[in-house]
Amino acid sequence: MGSQAGSFRKASPQTPNINENEKRIKRLEKLKRDLQNIKNERDELQGILAKYKDLNDRINFETFMLEMQHNQVMTDLKRMPQDISEALYKYKQLTTENQFYCCRNCHLLIESKLIQHKVRILWKENRQLLREQIASEECNIKTKILCKEGSQKIKDKYSRQSAGKQIIVVPGSKAEAAMSNPCA
Repeated sequence: MGSQAGSFRKASPQTPNINENEKRIKRLEKLKRDLQNIKNERDELQGILAKYKDLNDRINFETFMLEMQHNQVMTDLKRMPQDISEALYKYKQLTTENQFYCCRNCHLLIESKLIQHKVRILWKENRQLLREQIASEECNIKTKILCKEGSQKIKDKYSRQSAGKQIIVVPGSKAEAAMSNPCA
């Protein structure tokens, strides 16, 4: 058999080579396809890995931001009792100040009402004084008119009497002074 096999190989030395070459080519093509599939899977996995890395980076960043916010909240919570204490102190101060201003405002309102009352009284007194002044001026005018009328009557009467007596008056005498000033 061995000689037949050997002769078989010798008889068709190209046939096994062609089959073997075809097998190798097929195997090579299969390996190329497998390699291409592996590259495609690798690229896909790298894309997924990049997404996960990006997602991981985002999660890390968000975690960092949440930790910062948490730390800020905790700091604020620690300061809250002091802030509340300061606010209560300020509230008490403002309440005391407000009470002071309320009392002061009440006193000023009372004082203002009193001043308004006094002003009304003074206005009434002023009107009364104006009425009295007007009445006094009217009385003065009437008195002046009466005095002029009385003076005129006295002059007229004196003129009539002196016309009837024919008094001779010496300049510089008492009679001249009496005639020039009838009221004296």
